[in-house]
Amino acid sequence: MHDCDDPAWGPLPVRPAALRWLLLLPLTLVFLPLWWMVWVFIAVCVYCVAPCAELIVYMVPRAENGATRVLDATLGRVPFLPLWCVTPVALVREDDTGYYQARVNRRIAKQTRRVETSQYRREYHRDLELGAHYFRGAGAGHVLRVASEQGWNLHPVLHSHPRRRLRLRHNGRPRPASN
Repeated sequence: MHDCDDPAWGPLPVRPAALRWLLLLPLTLVFLPLWWMVWVFIAVCVYCVAPCAELIVYMVPRAENGATRVLDATLGRVPFLPLWCVTPVALVREDDTGYYQARVNRRIAKQTRRVETSQYRREYHRDLELGAHYFRGAGAGHVLRVASEQGWNLHPVLHSHPRRRLRLRHNGRPRPASN
């Protein structure tokens, strides 16, 4: 398991404002569109290979977990939004811990309501992935504390890394009503 008091689960260090505005912002504006074009290329390639992979998953028993692990080991290593990228939120509120905590609390509460009000308990509602940009100032430990109170745990199959991405799965049961 994890230790929420471990520094790796705490907030990411604040990047200096000069670094954000003078170096990371121009790099983001130049390289992020190119990065996303690579993602579109990867998506087209996966789309072409998907029918063959789907056939294999249907024919080979228990191949679905292996296929999920292979996709996680390949595409899971390439972030959609690189960690060095500066989002508009990071430009303005990087050192505002309260903002990030409120942001995480709202997102988890919203997704929890979605899971608990879903009529068919769909699997895609039970999964929640948060990138480091989302919880940068609050830390992964805060995300796990808030999420575990609402029935979320680390995903059993997909790996999480406290400095890059958290993948959570809801247990699918409604919370007991508080009186």
